[in-house]
Amino acid sequence: MVNSELYSTILHAFREAGWAFTEVDGREVIRAGFEAHHTRVELHLQAFEPLAAVSVVSESPNTATNPLHRDRLCELAMRINRTLTVGNFEMDWNAGRLGFRATNLFPTPQGDVKIIQGLVHNTVGEMDRIAPLELIILKAEGAELASLDIDKLIAREDLIPEIPERDTSAT
Repeated sequence: MVNSELYSTILHAFREAGWAFTEVDGREVIRAGFEAHHTRVELHLQAFEPLAAVSVVSESPNTATNPLHRDRLCELAMRINRTLTVGNFEMDWNAGRLGFRATNLFPTPQGDVKIIQGLVHNTVGEMDRIAPLELIILKAEGAELASLDIDKLIAREDLIPEIPERDTSAT
C-alpha cells in the first residue's frame, strides 16, 4: 500500500515530535499512548485522504455499567462540550465509555504537521482533564451520585494541573 500525502504528513508529525506509535496494517491509522497528568491516554489517529481530513480519537478505559453512572457521564460530556472550541466528547452508549474526538479538514492533500500535533495535544489534554471527573462520578453511589452538581465538578480548579511557564529568554 502506498501512503497518501496526508498519512505521510501524520507519520512525519509523530516522528518530529518524538512520539512513539504503531501503524495499523492495511489502513492509514496509527495508535499511540501518552502519559498525562491524571491518566494514560491511548488514542488512534486516522487519515481520510479523499476528504483531506485527520481524526484523532481517544476512549476512556473506564466503563459505566450502571445506567445512572452512564447518565451522569453523558451530562458531564454535554456540559463540557458547550465550552469546547476544538473536538467533542462522545458516549459509546452500549459500551458505557466516554471518548473524545477531534477532526480537521485541510485545504491541501498533505495537511499540516503543526495542526496534526495540535490535534493530538488537544485530545490528550481533554481526556486527561476529564479523567478525575469521570472517576468521581463512577465512584459515587445512591444519593451522592444523584446530588452531584456537574457544573461545580467541572469548575474544580484543584484538579487542573499547573501549566509550566515557558522560557522565552531564547526568543
